[in-house]
Amino acid sequence: MIPLGDSLEGLSALARQYKQLGDAVIRGLRQTPQSLSLPATSDARRDGLTHHRLYVVRGGTLVACCQGRRLLLWDEGDLIIPDPEDGIEFQADGAVLLAGYDFEAVADEVSASPDLARRWNALLLMRQALLTRCLAAQTPEENHTGSRFAYFQPGDLILRQGDHADGVYNLFEGEADVLVDEVVVGQVGQGELLGAIAVLTGAPRGATVRARGRCSAMHIPSDGFYHLIRAKPSLIHGLMTDMARQINDLNTQVVTLSNTERA
Repeated sequence: MIPLGDSLEGLSALARQYKQLGDAVIRGLRQTPQSLSLPATSDARRDGLTHHRLYVVRGGTLVACCQGRRLLLWDEGDLIIPDPEDGIEFQADGAVLLAGYDFEAVADEVSASPDLARRWNALLLMRQALLTRCLAAQTPEENHTGSRFAYFQPGDLILRQGDHADGVYNLFEGEADVLVDEVVVGQVGQGELLGAIAVLTGAPRGATVRARGRCSAMHIPSDGFYHLIRAKPSLIHGLMTDMARQINDLNTQVVTLSNTERA
């Protein structure tokens, strides 16, 4: 994947993460894909691309365009998730070979595997972040809205317990400690979604998240997060899986700390 136009800091790293994550999702699927050959075209949907399938580029390149701007060049190995509601158009400057996977079947496989659901969840968030930031790279800085990159040094607070939740963070680089009442109760790492519980419930942040080393994250405002959930219902299963795991890890750590104090 190659971001087009002026580059923004962190965009290339996010694109690499997206390719790696997409490859992990595809390797986890059981279904056999169907091939789709596209000619050079200004409208790939007209020539067979459909939102009922997700695709992997097997040869050639496909361009993602929005509002008349060329945003991304999808190359070999990239996973493409067409969405009729995001305004993205697909063009090809030459012949393209795609492997297509039935979207409903993918959703069924994702819902049956917590590990696959977690990767799918992160993939959808990264896709949204990439498209948003590529569009931002081609608009004046004063008009930038929506998601943004955030960078943290060791010891920096990513989230603070008790704060109002203004969005979620998708951590795509680094590791961080999770603290409750200044006590470390767990860790989070690359691919984790931070802060979703507070956004969905409207409650204050239930924990502090502090960078252990240099961390890079994509901040997605609450309204953008709500829109993504509505547009991608399959995201819900991944979120529930992540939340259940995080809550279970937290409970286990709290019990361990409590037993240690009694001893």
